[in-house]
Amino acid sequence: MYLRNRIIWHFGHGLHATKRFSGRYETVLWFTKTCDYTFNLDEVRVLSKYPRKKHYKGDKKGKPSGNPLGKNPSDIWEFALKEWDNELWDIPNVKSNHPEKTSHPCQFPIELVERCVLALTDENDWVLDPYAGVASSLIAALMHNRRAMGAEIDKENGYIEIGKKRIYDYYSGNLKIRPLGKEVYKPTGKEKVSQVPIEWN
Repeated sequence: MYLRNRIIWHFGHGLHATKRFSGRYETVLWFTKTCDYTFNLDEVRVLSKYPRKKHYKGDKKGKPSGNPLGKNPSDIWEFALKEWDNELWDIPNVKSNHPEKTSHPCQFPIELVERCVLALTDENDWVLDPYAGVASSLIAALMHNRRAMGAEIDKENGYIEIGKKRIYDYYSGNLKIRPLGKEVYKPTGKEKVSQVPIEWN
């Protein structure tokens, strides 16, 4: 196996620790079996920071130096401000008020897997998740015309049944999904919940 990227997914909220620093990132490892692999960069490009930048020498002097479709989003995927309008990818993790939340304690957002599906597979390719949980990766694959299969051994918590229901809900149009590229809410400071409590003064 060849390690192609170690992607850092940074998110703004998560479990609060008391005996260590609170974790705010996950690592996504992208391996390939061979040197012949799929990478659809154009499917996941983000807007360039300086789209009007030009070559300053050589045959292309004076011509735009970037790609009209945008730039490579890099191996740091952040979840804080804007997403497709920014140079970083912005995806919140699945917590209590996330539209995709189920009973699974460490559920991945479909949006995170969508980027991997779009960039690393082609239509009609197979996507295998050997730890399918509640089927987020399977749904991400099905949404983009890929074939999907998954394995899950945890029957006690009902993840298999939850995953099956989510797939059924997707096909029937009833699955709540956070849309790809939706801006993450940023408090203005005027909301009561974002103000310092009187008791702390």
